[in-house]
Amino acid sequence: MERFSMQSFRKPDMKLELATGRSQRYLVVINPVSRGGKAVKEGTWLINNLRKLNVKHDAFFTETPGHAEKIVRRWLEYVDVVVVVGGDGTINEVVNGMLSAEGCSKQLAVFPAGTADDFCNNVGIPRNDRKKALEILLTDRSRTIDLIKVNDRYAVVSTGVGVDAEIAYKTLSHKSVRIAAYFAVGLRLVFIERFRNSQKALRITSEHREHEGKFLIAVFGNAPLYARYVFWMPEAKMDDGIINMSALGPMSPLPAWLLFLKCWKQDYRSEKVIYDSSSSYKVEFLEDSFIQTDGEVYRYNTGEVLNISTAPKALSVRMPDTPPEGHHWPFVESSRTGTPKEL
Repeated sequence: MERFSMQSFRKPDMKLELATGRSQRYLVVINPVSRGGKAVKEGTWLINNLRKLNVKHDAFFTETPGHAEKIVRRWLEYVDVVVVVGGDGTINEVVNGMLSAEGCSKQLAVFPAGTADDFCNNVGIPRNDRKKALEILLTDRSRTIDLIKVNDRYAVVSTGVGVDAEIAYKTLSHKSVRIAAYFAVGLRLVFIERFRNSQKALRITSEHREHEGKFLIAVFGNAPLYARYVFWMPEAKMDDGIINMSALGPMSPLPAWLLFLKCWKQDYRSEKVIYDSSSSYKVEFLEDSFIQTDGEVYRYNTGEVLNISTAPKALSVRMPDTPPEGHHWPFVESSRTGTPKEL
């Protein structure tokens, strides 16, 4: 386990007014390979400013997959807030580490430094405004959100079966150029490889319906934005106790890509998409498939089962008190203006 040497950091370059979060102790977990290695720079900036503000903290680099979860398990009892400097996969590890402690009352904060940053993009934590992200991190404004339980682990934003997971699997060895690799693999799958091989046979059972057949993609989530910009689950809320599903049956390559483009940054509904909502799902794999959970990829064999259920109000998270202008606020609203409940 590698710990930061505080003497190695540059002098901070800003002043900041803080709320009561300044008096708390923070555990900062930094994934140095996130966003092609740029998370190191983001983490350095964050530690510089925590140090300047005399905020109590301990900071660690992760070294291997699964290391973030081990760090959190080791240090959770000594801190008030756990801060992730990384992407959705690192958030996933940290949250599973936090939830390993029975009745965990500690809070999560995120300083975005990932490739897609789906979680931050959904809740309005900016990744291009460090000062604002730090203000959100250090205030006492928080919201209790639902999590998604996937067998014996938790997902924060989504879990998906199908072509997205296959592409993610094939880009695992290209972390330094993850976005470019993702699009390159996707285009290769469309125009060179046999696209229909990515359409997997599944049986999906919700509380009210059963869907069986071939699926190009099936995503289960509690937030509307998927892959950063795609409104794939437009009805999803992060605090309603419901998991939304959006699934797509067999389609030829170009119509499928056009459909995703229509959902790009806009709330677009299509009769070709199967929409469902339920507090639980059972996914039976009728052939070998890949799944992704918050961007982390796993392989499931024929005959295996994925049990997906909601974990209501499972985690307290630091986030903005009101949505950014024009933002699709993924919470149950107390008024039309989007003012959140229970701040």
